[in-house]
Amino acid sequence: MWSVIPFFTFSLINHVSLTCLFVRYATQALLPNAEYLVIGGRRSFSYEYFPKEGQPTEKPYFFPFLYETSDIDENNLYPFVHLSSDSNLFIFANNRSLLLNPSTNKVVRTFPVLPGGSRNYPASGSSAMLPIRLDSPIKKASDVKIEVMVCGGNSYDSFNAAEAQKQYLPALKDCGRIVITDPDPEWDMEEMPSPRTMGDLLNLPNGQLLLINGAKKGTAGWWDADEPNFVPSLYYPDKPKGERFKEMVSTIIARMYHSSSAVIPSGKIWVGGSNTHNTYKDVDQFPTETRVEAFSPPYFDPNLDPYRPKIVEKSSEKKLKYGHNFETQFQLPDMNQKLTKQDIKVTMYFPPFTTHGFSMNQRLLVLEIIIVQNSEGTYKVMSKAPSFRELAPPGYYLIFVVNRGVPSQGHWVNIQ
Repeated sequence: MWSVIPFFTFSLINHVSLTCLFVRYATQALLPNAEYLVIGGRRSFSYEYFPKEGQPTEKPYFFPFLYETSDIDENNLYPFVHLSSDSNLFIFANNRSLLLNPSTNKVVRTFPVLPGGSRNYPASGSSAMLPIRLDSPIKKASDVKIEVMVCGGNSYDSFNAAEAQKQYLPALKDCGRIVITDPDPEWDMEEMPSPRTMGDLLNLPNGQLLLINGAKKGTAGWWDADEPNFVPSLYYPDKPKGERFKEMVSTIIARMYHSSSAVIPSGKIWVGGSNTHNTYKDVDQFPTETRVEAFSPPYFDPNLDPYRPKIVEKSSEKKLKYGHNFETQFQLPDMNQKLTKQDIKVTMYFPPFTTHGFSMNQRLLVLEIIIVQNSEGTYKVMSKAPSFRELAPPGYYLIFVVNRGVPSQGHWVNIQ
């Protein structure tokens, strides 16, 4: 369900402030020690660490991988970077990927090439980690499975074809999944319902994912795409391959270059922007878009309202400690519902910084539930906070209580 709104506000925590103002098209990655790394950018084949405020910054580290993956149209800008459970960084650029140890600055492994085409800007695919399952006891962070998904993009020459020849090449229609913690990883390929470049890939509070925005032809750039992809696709990661995608209700607004989307605390998706030209004049059939929309995933179906939890914020913990149990209280319209641990999930979402189709540092954790109780009309769920910073770097997160697939509104917490 879509709704167009003239003005929309929401609050996300600004975790860091980028100071590398002259590096364009770079990716920022949060590290377990709460410092962060900035990698890549136009003609920037390097990365550098940004320490805590007031401390000096070391010189950039030359990174040959970025030079090697830069082709005629680059196609390795905004590299996809995901923090793995062993504290190493999974870095994907163009169609290749590796694991970098940020403590030693050594490449510890490389992964198979992802077939099909180019995935990073300006070919502009999208990427996300699948939900991180912490709902069973673990002894060490590196035992946790981490799976990465990369979807869409275009051919390596799509930008040149659009810019020089005014030819919009068909976007890619495939997705690849890879378990980066597997000792012998391979890409598992599947097809989306429709091709997509410049799309966003978002983790939803209930463990599903959403593909939204983008185009079916062309590439990133002010006049370089055609055939907007108006139809979002919901992705069910645990279903059998061939049954994972489901198309949603179409929008009527083109969301292509410089469009963006974000999961907000209500569980809805904020969607805005498109084709921000260097003028607000209608220079082509896709003018600069100033309207914003709210997309409501299927869990907002009114028929599901009886199952929708409402967190009692004043009675729920806000400051978490690694490995410690914490209590979240919630209510349901029918307070006589009999709930078990199997009915309830508690998820923990890190709100990312999103630009050009990639949500940096996005992660959704499914927490271990200790007990669920109904006490005098209020339910209490005791959950275990992540035990390791590699799984959940310090900072602010949104806690969601999910009842039979229906999430509550998010509750802000901080873990240190």
